[in-house]
Amino acid sequence: MGLCTGDSLFGANSPYIKFNDGDIVAVEGVNTVERLLTNNLRIPYKQLLKSRVVLKAGQANYFLNHLGLGDNATFLAIKATYNSKSVNEEDNYVVWNFYSDFSKLYAMGKIMVLTGNSENRIEQLYLTNPSTKYAVTLDIMVAVIDDEYSFFNDDLNNNGASFDNLTLDNIETHVVDETIVLWDSQTPRAPLLYLVLSNVNSLTQAGDFLIIDDAAYGNILLDFGSEALAMQANSLVNYTMNTPGVIIQNLVPKEDDVDPIVYFHPTIRDMIGTATISVAGTSSVPVDTSMGYTFSTQLTLGTFSFVNANMLVNWCVDYVYDNRDGTMSVDGDNITLYDGNSDVTSAITATGSTYSFNFSITDIAGNSVSNKVAMEIYVI
Repeated sequence: MGLCTGDSLFGANSPYIKFNDGDIVAVEGVNTVERLLTNNLRIPYKQLLKSRVVLKAGQANYFLNHLGLGDNATFLAIKATYNSKSVNEEDNYVVWNFYSDFSKLYAMGKIMVLTGNSENRIEQLYLTNPSTKYAVTLDIMVAVIDDEYSFFNDDLNNNGASFDNLTLDNIETHVVDETIVLWDSQTPRAPLLYLVLSNVNSLTQAGDFLIIDDAAYGNILLDFGSEALAMQANSLVNYTMNTPGVIIQNLVPKEDDVDPIVYFHPTIRDMIGTATISVAGTSSVPVDTSMGYTFSTQLTLGTFSFVNANMLVNWCVDYVYDNRDGTMSVDGDNITLYDGNSDVTSAITATGSTYSFNFSITDIAGNSVSNKVAMEIYVI
């Protein structure tokens, strides 16, 4: 139940609803036009907690947990106080949902009251402040009709879940090659989620979020607060899923800051009698992008009327390997080809000129083959 209280934006004489002598009354000017009698209500309780929570600007999915009273609340009242600088009425609301269903979101204005009984208790709530500019202060009262006292088991449900304010330190291996655990950030810490690796259908990084499609839980949203950290988390979980024996907490560092390496064929087209692929400063072959920035070879156009980007990749690149992601696929879309005038072109078509290309290859963590790396090709 949500109620809007206080003076309207349109003036003190506009109609409004307020609490008066224990009742809920509708007022127009000096007149009381309607009254909902509530002062005769008696809601029993045996346990009671009162607290204040500040939802930061943009804070999402704050887990209320009924202030620690677990799954057994039978009375919940939340009063919201918005920043005085937030003058647009449409901006002043709080989004909430029951923990059992992340697909249904609800909104409250200035106050919300939920009641239950011993057989129909109030589910845990997640609260979100949609305002990206201002915090909102929530005064909360929770009561339980009896002495039941248990806590929400954060093993989640089939509708998915969301967790925020995460870092890589919140993720650890639980059972090697089988499960990882997501810890909270408290001291002592407690597990939020045990994730069975074989149940993960897919991982998607979107902005600050890592989205895990899990066969048991549904979609799990992990908010790392920055795109860079979400990319690192995506890389870390992928690495754990695809590499036997990984123990996340033993990785030093946990972050992946190593660029993928391009390994070249010894000779162009990897054929005897064709020009070698070399790097400035050494005559050894084969070479790779860890050895320098400027690579060169010679191409005989011969019977080819043109050589496009896909052909160049196949003729020059043996494979690409990343320390976390393993062997990476590469094709013509991963290079930019330039003609002798340094203009972007789609193919080599002329002899007696030096063409060049550089790479666009990025691993899951966001590390890229340096844009300083260039392959120079003299065409005869």
